[in-house]
Amino acid sequence: MLVAMDEHIQHSVIEVMNHNRVREGQKVSRAGYTSGLRFIIDATFLDTEEILELNERALSFNHEFCSLSSVSISETLPIPLDIPTKSRFPELGRIMLCVRFTDGLGYTDAKKIRNAIGTQTKETKDGLDPTGTGKGSSGARFSEEFRSMLSDSKWLRRFPSLAGVSEGLLSGAAAGGCYDLSYDLREAVRQLTESSEGPWWSKLDPDELTLTPSLIVDPSEKLDSKFDPAHYHHLEGEKSDNYVKNMKEVEMEQTGDSDVVEDLAYTLGRMMRGRRMRKQVGVDQGLAHGNEAFVISENVILPWIAEEFVNCLGFFLMTRKPKYWRNGQCEVRIVQPFSSELIEVLKEAD
Repeated sequence: MLVAMDEHIQHSVIEVMNHNRVREGQKVSRAGYTSGLRFIIDATFLDTEEILELNERALSFNHEFCSLSSVSISETLPIPLDIPTKSRFPELGRIMLCVRFTDGLGYTDAKKIRNAIGTQTKETKDGLDPTGTGKGSSGARFSEEFRSMLSDSKWLRRFPSLAGVSEGLLSGAAAGGCYDLSYDLREAVRQLTESSEGPWWSKLDPDELTLTPSLIVDPSEKLDSKFDPAHYHHLEGEKSDNYVKNMKEVEMEQTGDSDVVEDLAYTLGRMMRGRRMRKQVGVDQGLAHGNEAFVISENVILPWIAEEFVNCLGFFLMTRKPKYWRNGQCEVRIVQPFSSELIEVLKEAD
């Protein structure tokens, strides 16, 4: 089926992922079985018509071992998020946390290299899921409220296919791992919007008549809510600094490249700023008496939470297991249903 799909779509596949599940009663760290395949095709240089044609071709795939074919759009997110991406970030959807293995990078002893390669898949399967709370899991790094925004995690192994898709592609060692998760920011946005009224902003005066009402939103005060990003994993002060320090030490052991370490530290520093900037909202955002909470929610709270949500996950990927996950090659991807409208938006963004 792997080869048949490759021949059918007639486009270069840059990576294949296999959904790796475990049978009931087995531990997560045990080897699983393939329950589905995901083909990653780079559509960056395809025009809209070519992408629409590719979608139709993929959906028409038929094989005795395939019960369903579907197409989604995966977008690698800039970290920190840029303004256009923040403005269109959906309140709920699916997100992928993707890492590449180090394959024992930095070790010179053959035995240590073999041990690292033999351990990295298990370490990743246990440690990459931010909602996991068992032995070797990473859920303890996140608050219960943060974990509540994530659910339905699915484990996938990654196999680059730059030399072409072959029957033996999935039989070798994986080059990386990925968790595909549902996310839902709605409750966080709702609670923070309610908590922010008063400390950050006040409703318009109904007796003040003006054609151009406006509100100043001052988020400098931390809110009495665990959803406030001040409680997120990447903004824990000294603890976060120690995670970065450890990452830098491991990177120097692996590559000895101080320029790479400096670039990584700079990127992490941008994630850890925890910016709380004053904003003004007005008629351009739909502000009117009685509509304040909705406008604040859509134009202030949601973009802010989206940015810190992605920052937190990006920080996690770069600092959690630097001995096993190659820094600079970790990605947070948003996955959305295929639509021609979204294709046009992404093409305009390019």
